[in-house]
Amino acid sequence: MARVRDFGGEPAVTELLERSGVRRSVAELSDIVNWISYDEAVALWRTGAAITHHPQFARAVGEDAARRLNGSPVATLLRSLGSPEAVYSQIATTAAKYSTVAHLEAVTSGPGFAHIRATPADGFQRSAEHCAWTCGLLSQPAMLFGLPAATVEHECCAAFGAPACEYHVTWSAEDARSGSESSVQIGILERQLEAMKERLQSMFQTASDLIGAGQLEDVLARIADRAATEVRAPRYLLAIRMPGSEELHLHHRGLEPGEAERHAEHLLERHPRQLPDSWLAVPVRSNRHDYGRLLAMYDTGTTFFPQERELLEVYARYAASALDSATALLEAQRRYRQSSALLGLARALATAGTSQEVAQRLAEAVPGVVDCDRVGTYLWDSARGELVRGALNQVGGGEPVLASEHSSWTPSAGSILDRLVADPQPDPLFLDEANGDPQLRKMFRAAGFAATIIVPLAAPGRLLGLLAVSVYDAPHRLRPASDLLDRLSGVAAQATTALQNGELVDQITYQALHDQLTGLANRVQFTTGLRGAVHDARGTRQDVSLFYIDLDRFKPVNDEYGHEIGDQILAAVGARLKGCARTTDVVARLGGDEFAILVAAQSADDLVELPNRIQAAFRRPFRVAGHEIRLGASVGRSVFPSDGEDAEALLRHADAAMFEAKRHRREPPALVADSPTGG
Repeated sequence: MARVRDFGGEPAVTELLERSGVRRSVAELSDIVNWISYDEAVALWRTGAAITHHPQFARAVGEDAARRLNGSPVATLLRSLGSPEAVYSQIATTAAKYSTVAHLEAVTSGPGFAHIRATPADGFQRSAEHCAWTCGLLSQPAMLFGLPAATVEHECCAAFGAPACEYHVTWSAEDARSGSESSVQIGILERQLEAMKERLQSMFQTASDLIGAGQLEDVLARIADRAATEVRAPRYLLAIRMPGSEELHLHHRGLEPGEAERHAEHLLERHPRQLPDSWLAVPVRSNRHDYGRLLAMYDTGTTFFPQERELLEVYARYAASALDSATALLEAQRRYRQSSALLGLARALATAGTSQEVAQRLAEAVPGVVDCDRVGTYLWDSARGELVRGALNQVGGGEPVLASEHSSWTPSAGSILDRLVADPQPDPLFLDEANGDPQLRKMFRAAGFAATIIVPLAAPGRLLGLLAVSVYDAPHRLRPASDLLDRLSGVAAQATTALQNGELVDQITYQALHDQLTGLANRVQFTTGLRGAVHDARGTRQDVSLFYIDLDRFKPVNDEYGHEIGDQILAAVGARLKGCARTTDVVARLGGDEFAILVAAQSADDLVELPNRIQAAFRRPFRVAGHEIRLGASVGRSVFPSDGEDAEALLRHADAAMFEAKRHRREPPALVADSPTGG
């Protein structure tokens, strides 16, 4: 390309690519690290010759290519061999740095001469252009040692039917003969020292490049790029696993993605002695971690110089040091994120009030501490004997298709949940395809999870709840390593304290909103619920009904039997009224012997039946402490919006309706009929 550009400028380069049919870019073809196919090379040689009218274009390009590589690490390596005859004597390995479509061997070699034989590799047919290009390459090694270019005679050519190409190479040894033997040796030593200096500079540059890279992917990309510069081969592969991760990081040149993955598996799983001779594989390893392997490879039986292995090993150690730095940085960043998440969790839990709020804050904060796809918090309800789901967080949004969804768990006798309830232990339970309690594994597998960790939340001797952290894929993310368990232990400790505080808030909140005698809603909760129902009904125009209930002649019961019996009757009345209402209705004790029922979004049948059920509830006597006591009830009703536009107006209307009903009762109920049997 340089020769074509010198001949005709950029238009000639464009013409070269168009006429040759080569689809690679100018930048790609200009980079000495890249390799191209044999057909592409032949097409470029032939087209270049036609454009420049140069009869020996391919040979000249061979000379140029060698000169270009003379300024690369390849030249440093070749100069370290010590002399031109040493380079030619190892031509089988040397030539592979330039081309892999022919096998070259040194038939004979000595000071000032070498006889080289070239045989086409399997699947390749020797072309006249390739033979000429080879002549150009073979003329250049002498120049690495300060000598004039060698003379190459192409005595026999496989492109014209011969079984192999025969090259006779000679170069001038006048400099060596004109000086003393010691001066020749000094010159050789000087050139070797220069080669060592160049290699050392390259290593320092490599270290500088790697240390300068910040992100992990940048570090890995630079490792692969520098490898392709330092040790010349058609294909490269860097296969890395970072500590604590199963994810395989691959960077490669000359390989398709699927091919790179297959080679990576082969590279990491087998001992180096089991790898092909044409593979140069070195470990990327430091004192802290074994990260993986770095590979330079040929497809054929071509081998590498011992110096190349040494160079790649030194370079891989630099790479491992850079990865140590990247690992330390990633670890520091991860710990910072986790510490921030734990601090955020602590702040969130500190502002949570009820147990339900704690459960919600916990589900929202855990994904910042643990890499997961779904978090569920479950609270132990001792009254129901169940673990009830308090909150669910689908990380990243969206709801996957689940075969099963559990809003509560009822521990079966002898199950692991049953044992946790009886004797709560803080140790997390790990579940995946092969590990963990079979019953829980089946349940979570049905929900689509690849792995789950269940973290008990327990106070001394008492289960408060469970935290279920799950992933849909990559189960290694929840492998119970010490670091993950430490983080979960921190989460559990904070959550346990918050839930204990939440229980106190629950109790205080319950007492503030419920009547202590009957367990029904008190006036505060009832009025709040009524206001909310009226607000919701304004938009839907649905009716809201309020039933106000006052016991008839309850005062004589208190006077006759005392307040203790009276309180028991009030509790029994509350239970009967609750039995008359639906689960969606609000039943309240407003004070004394006054009760109320709030009915929202009801049907016409409900409004007719509810008063009948209330009256029927009072036809049966109340049996309390050996006494059978009969009571009646007066019921008043108001309806939004016809009887009032707000909660206060509805209460006043229902209260007035109740007194009107009480005034019109025709005969008072019998007061007391003592039961001789009691009960």
